[in-house]
Amino acid sequence: RTTIVVSHRLSTIRNAHQIYVFDNGTVIEHGTHEKLMANEESAYQELFQAQQREHMESGNYQSTSKICDEKQTGVVTFVIRFVQFTAFAVSGSKLTERIRIKTFECLLRQEVAYFDRPENNCGAVCTRLSSDGSAVQQFTGPRLGIFCEALSMFVIALILGFFYSWQISCIVFLCILLACAIAYINIRVQGQLFEHCGMLQGRASSLAVEVLHNMRTIKQLAVEDIVLQQYSDFISENFRITRNYSIVIGLNLSGIFAIITYNIAMIYWCVLVLIEHNEMKMNDIIKVFAFAMFFVQSIRSVLTMMEDLGTSLSAIHSFFELFDRTPLIDNSSTTGQELVDFRGQIDFDQVNFAYPTRSQVRVLNNFQLSIQSGQRIALVGVSGSGKSTVIQLLERFYDVTNGTLFIDGIDIRQLNIHSVRSCFGLVSQEPILFDLTIADNIAYSKNDVPIIDIIEAATKANIHEFIKNLPEGYQTKVGRSGSQLSGGQKQRIAIARALFRRPNVLLLDEATSAMDSHNEKIVQNVLEEIQTSNPDQTSLIIAHRLSTIRSCDLIGVLDKGYLIECDTHSELMRRRAAYYRMVSRDSEAL
Repeated sequence: RTTIVVSHRLSTIRNAHQIYVFDNGTVIEHGTHEKLMANEESAYQELFQAQQREHMESGNYQSTSKICDEKQTGVVTFVIRFVQFTAFAVSGSKLTERIRIKTFECLLRQEVAYFDRPENNCGAVCTRLSSDGSAVQQFTGPRLGIFCEALSMFVIALILGFFYSWQISCIVFLCILLACAIAYINIRVQGQLFEHCGMLQGRASSLAVEVLHNMRTIKQLAVEDIVLQQYSDFISENFRITRNYSIVIGLNLSGIFAIITYNIAMIYWCVLVLIEHNEMKMNDIIKVFAFAMFFVQSIRSVLTMMEDLGTSLSAIHSFFELFDRTPLIDNSSTTGQELVDFRGQIDFDQVNFAYPTRSQVRVLNNFQLSIQSGQRIALVGVSGSGKSTVIQLLERFYDVTNGTLFIDGIDIRQLNIHSVRSCFGLVSQEPILFDLTIADNIAYSKNDVPIIDIIEAATKANIHEFIKNLPEGYQTKVGRSGSQLSGGQKQRIAIARALFRRPNVLLLDEATSAMDSHNEKIVQNVLEEIQTSNPDQTSLIIAHRLSTIRSCDLIGVLDKGYLIECDTHSELMRRRAAYYRMVSRDSEAL
């Protein structure tokens, strides 16, 4: 069949057998496309090149328009990215701040027994506040925005992929299920690694805190090499566990990346099959490939954050375990009966007690003691007999295991805990001072306190004259744990702090046992003056030196948690039993 084509666009007739060029009704040349283009003076060549230049100019104009659009898109993308990363960074920091404050608040609520457990020692708690908080922030910041973006890309790509080619999308979906299964295993492994390493880091931190706190003792004993070896053992064990877990994590990650590579290969194979059977158009193939690349990119983004995800989830789990824990003795509780017109009467009724961490060891056994208002009661006995435990039960650091402790005839467990503790003033064997001024230590936790009240408490504790002679007076910093003061000075400031609160019951737990004879005599005179100046004040004294408690109304002797004797000094001496033997040993030692 013969075909005659009249054309204005020369590109459409390049394959014609003969091309005739007309000018003013006359054929000026003819031949094939190649022959006419080979002639430098050919009119056909001039027309063809003119049309090519026109097409290129049109294309350049459209390209410039697209470049302008792309510049606008780039500016918008920059602004959106800036807002995204800034917002997630700020929100992540704010969330971490709230978590750390909430964690510290929950720690303050816990009972004393909670901190007796090895996993809740000083180092572990500090690690939880610092390292765990940082682990949460690593994922809740900008990386969370990237994770959400990758997740949305994956979902959109999967949906649109099913719309254009369900066969390819099924291959992608099956591969992602396998990759997610491996990723889940990897996250669990990361969480276990974080927990184990956190435990070892907590023990190492506890050792470091203990060594730094007792650095003078470490230097004096010259045991730097020993503590260094102990610390190195913790760190080496941490490395060993990390190395073993890293092998598993490496296998998981390599498996996931292999699945992604095989997935891309299967997509290519599936596309070729669909093209071969004419089941897919070229424009749909391009779209599906674009969606597949979006999917792969989203998976790669998630994989780069997998380690942080596992660590963050483990840290979050640790935090929420603490948040959800109900303390056995809630120190922030506002419930319970208030003590009104507290008389200072205390009754131990068949009390048995064992510390939660050593529940098989009974510390108090059928302890029976009645303390009347205004009495001075002393408890004596060998170390470990349960004397200090009595004071800890009164302060409700612990609850009795069996029996009942009555305060003014009311079970202490039914009373408001703040109401109970506000009635007691405790002076321990080792006074605890904070790195604050002397005035702040005496009036600790009280704001806007008149200085006259602080001076009054210091005067009663026989420490005012010493403070007055200091260059900065009551504004003198005592140093960490009162390191700038002597033992006697620290003890008298601790007594002033107890007296400042005007307690109904004064608890003295071997307040002078760690002092030299000079300081002991000063502090003992202070305590006797306090007790004689306020006859309505009840006092419970734990004493190591028996000469300091002879004037007490009652003296109780404890042995292995049993109250074996309780009477006045003269009556106990007349019986010639356990107390008599203790006094005799003290006299012989002198």
